[in-house]
Amino acid sequence: MANSFTVQTIEEGQRNLIVKLTGYLDTSNQTATAGNAITIANYNCGGTAPTPTAVRIDHIDYSITDQLEVQLIWDAASPVIFLPLAGRGRMGFTDYGGIQNNATSPTGNVNIATTGWASGIQIYSIILHCVKQGPAL
Repeated sequence: MANSFTVQTIEEGQRNLIVKLTGYLDTSNQTATAGNAITIANYNCGGTAPTPTAVRIDHIDYSITDQLEVQLIWDAASPVIFLPLAGRGRMGFTDYGGIQNNATSPTGNVNIATTGWASGIQIYSIILHCVKQGPAL
């Protein structure tokens, strides 16, 4: 079998966005490609709301096999790894306004990549609780 990656939208409203990212790796690490975790242009409530230009991350739940590290990356001219994850856990960021996109010339997309795959089957599951952002929101 080959590596696989899925993005499932759990909730999308005018303000909030919750997505589940699942990776199954059995041949290599996953590489970051533009918008492979969140493609911001896809989240405008089916055309009934303004298109956001970015997301803020307020909460993360994750479970990652011990061999892997997963990197969440702001897509930009110079991509920025904003959160490396390993193991299992929950993190909340609302006490200080969430994790804001601090990349230079950002696209608004979120990418995901892994490091550490050496052999066997490695998996991860990540749930991102996001808040849509942009000039019209």
